Amino acid sequence: MRTYCVFFAFLCLPAGAQQTATYTTDLNGRRMADATYSTSTSGGVTTRTEMTQSVNGRMVPLESVEERVIREDANGRVVERITRKFDPNGRPGMAEKQQINERKNADGSVSSTVDTFRSDLNGRFELMERVTTQASKSGNTTNANVQVERPTLNGTMDVVERKTRVATEDKTSAQSDTTTFRKDPSGRFVETFRVVTNAGEQNGQRVENTAQYESTQMGKLELTQQSVARVKKNADGTETKEVDVYRNVPGRVVQSATPPLLERQVIEQRKSGEQLVETTVVMRPSINDPNRLGAPMKIGERVCTGKDCK
Repeated sequence: MRTYCVFFAFLCLPAGAQQTATYTTDLNGRRMADATYSTSTSGGVTTRTEMTQSVNGRMVPLESVEERVIREDANGRVVERITRKFDPNGRPGMAEKQQINERKNADGSVSSTVDTFRSDLNGRFELMERVTTQASKSGNTTNANVQVERPTLNGTMDVVERKTRVATEDKTSAQSDTTTFRKDPSGRFVETFRVVTNAGEQNGQRVENTAQYESTQMGKLELTQQSVARVKKNADGTETKEVDVYRNVPGRVVQSATPPLLERQVIEQRKSGEQLVETTVVMRPSINDPNRLGAPMKIGERVCTGKDCK
């Protein structure tokens, strides 16, 4: 059987599997191994494993996720996902299990219930969270109401968060508006967070604009962060992405309601056979000159090997 052995001998992969290695760059420009991810499917179970470097230099497991489809038919599907975490020495710790029940509605939308269970010291799973999404669709617009429940001290489930989401999508553009409501000290649900996203084609590039609003002490939503991403598709299927991040910095006096430019990220992909290499370069303003971006600095690299790398 043909295998791929890239960077780390212990991660030889069978044909059809996928491996991703990530690296960070130190202040001297040296590349340092950060984490390695591998994905494989066997017997209807897809397993994704994250490896990291321990204090003694060995690569040890950090997290593994197993996912299997229990049932799938015309009415929907049921998926079980088990996440196992490990300590810094690679010893297994507590596990988390998710039961995902997706239901197809007559209008083409999908409603779902996600039950999250966590294991105790004896390995028994207890329900820790339930997220219920009720969706409906009209034309190109999907409306969804999300409810998050968690157990109380007496064992009953209590609603702790609600969300409303409106998403519209067609062949050339997409918009979404998600508002999060949480309880105030009196128990009323109030707006605490909002994310508005707009994406469309401009001059041969896909432009994605995301704005985040957070509640102030006066109870009003205020723009706190915005990102503008310009994505260019290359002829070989790879992408070049430039992302400008605007954010208010705590403690800094802001003269305008629009957050200042805090960072520019340039993410470039290049492909060679079944290997995809993605590098990330950032430019940030200095303390002495906060209004101008500094020189580009490479901060990371991702190397993916496999037919389905993106």
